Amino acid sequence: MRLKIAHDTTYRFNPPMRGVVQSHRLTPSAFEGQSVINWSVAIDESERGASFRDGAGDWIDTFTVMGPVDDLVVAVTGEVETVDLGGVLRGHREKMVPAAYLRPTHATKPDRKIAELAADTVADIPVADALARAHALCQAVAGAIAYTPGQTASGTRAAEALALGHGVCQDHAHIFCTAARLLDVPA
Repeated sequence: MRLKIAHDTTYRFNPPMRGVVQSHRLTPSAFEGQSVINWSVAIDESERGASFRDGAGDWIDTFTVMGPVDDLVVAVTGEVETVDLGGVLRGHREKMVPAAYLRPTHATKPDRKIAELAADTVADIPVADALARAHALCQAVAGAIAYTPGQTASGTRAAEALALGHGVCQDHAHIFCTAARLLDVPA
């Protein structure tokens, strides 16, 4: 599937900033299931700084804007070609060891309800079939949380969103990652 992307992120500063320095992880990765046809990250009236690949394999672009800065628009455009690999990531330049993705974060601190969701979901799926377990877990999380904008905030933890039964994409992701880690699956 060929995807064309055009996205602007606007920052507004009150009071205006004397200057702004930003690092962006906005360039998609190239791997067996995805190739970047073209890509651009731009900020008007900015000075492009260093661009580099970080320790996790992500491409980082840095920008500086001299102030005063009232607002700032980060414009991302590009095109990627994707192939469905059924959830299996192949050929990615990942530099982190998978065990690094087993650590909980503030947003992904597990509780009893998430542990029950994880255990119940995979009870009849062999441990050796990690992909089937991950797919089942993804479906279970989608069934447990109704996509409802405005019910949660950026600081909502996975356990809170599950208890509420409503949330947005980040809530689904946090619950999935929490449950997967409880099953010893890096996420």
